Amino acid sequence: MDDIFTFLTTFAMILVFAKLFGEISVRLGQSAILGELFAGIIIGPSVLGLIGDTAAFSNLSELGAIILLFEVGLSTDIKEFAKAGGWACAVAFIGVILPYLAGYFVFIYFGLSSHQAIFAGAVLTATSVGITARVFMDLKKIETQEAKIVLGAAVIDDVIGLAILAVVLKLVAGGAVTAGAIAKVSGIAVLFLVLSIGAGLLIAPTLFRLVSKIKQEKIVFVFALAFCLFIAAFSKKAGLAPIVGAFAAGLVLSTLKEKEQIKKDLKPLYVCFVPVFFVLMGTSVDISVFNPFKEANRVILLLTLVLFAVAFIGKAASGFAVFKKGVNKLLIGASMVPRGEVGLIFAGIGLKNSVFGQKEYSALVAVIMLTTLVTPFILKYLISRDDKKKLAM
Repeated sequence: MDDIFTFLTTFAMILVFAKLFGEISVRLGQSAILGELFAGIIIGPSVLGLIGDTAAFSNLSELGAIILLFEVGLSTDIKEFAKAGGWACAVAFIGVILPYLAGYFVFIYFGLSSHQAIFAGAVLTATSVGITARVFMDLKKIETQEAKIVLGAAVIDDVIGLAILAVVLKLVAGGAVTAGAIAKVSGIAVLFLVLSIGAGLLIAPTLFRLVSKIKQEKIVFVFALAFCLFIAAFSKKAGLAPIVGAFAAGLVLSTLKEKEQIKKDLKPLYVCFVPVFFVLMGTSVDISVFNPFKEANRVILLLTLVLFAVAFIGKAASGFAVFKKGVNKLLIGASMVPRGEVGLIFAGIGLKNSVFGQKEYSALVAVIMLTTLVTPFILKYLISRDDKKKLAM
């Protein structure tokens, strides 16, 4: 009785705090994700100590991450993704390589292990397309060349990032980091993605045509969710993260005519379980490590600042991969800076697999939050400056 009482009251507390802090964040012009993270920090062990991580909530958190990446896949137009422009590809590749190498060498410089450095690099590769898209939409710039390049690059960026995550997750679990091991794991990751997406594209249309004939309520959504969970489970069985399979499932189902209805039906699950993921990510942050008056914390503070600098510069530099005239390169690069949800998932997987201690994890979450926090202000400034220049001409 006590166990179910504790579970239910804790779940209710997570949802209420997530929505309250999310609302505050949105009213301050920020992403709700930041508010949910702060909610987790406040009610977590390092502040109020109202909740902690348990096996039950760990599973709910992972389900939230799976639903999140499933929705990202559903929202990706696979045809547009397949024919993404060369400039978007160039921005994506530079925006992955530079932050990855920078994160790796910063961790090595600070005396951390090669496994930690490999994973830290992976955390810094992700780009949050949602935050950037929101700014472009708010300022009515979503149809500009810069916006189209950024949105295409962000999707490619996340796909590359998921592949990198699959590789590093296998490497940190398997021991020695060699060229042969990297090639083998990369091959498995690419093979899984190709087979799961290829097989899904062949099977899904027929399967869902048959499913749609069943008269039960929400039957297409139920089978879509089951499809996602099966692919996520097989992804885990293949030694990859379940979110890789969830994203692949979303990509496959994004080709169906029922896509929009599936997304609509997914929304209630999304708003209940995805915040659990972000709140629990926040509960794992130990804010005491950022107390500058403790000498032992100064190394972590310095690590956080250096990581933030290289995380920002690495992504901002990606915009200069575009040599097209009349395009604001700095705007493109700055738009790639926010790490957001995917970066948090990577960091959380690193913590869960004991790659990071709480200090390193807290530093990475702080970097993700800072990049998410500063980007909207920078984008609004750059777009406003561009508009003023055009009016003056």
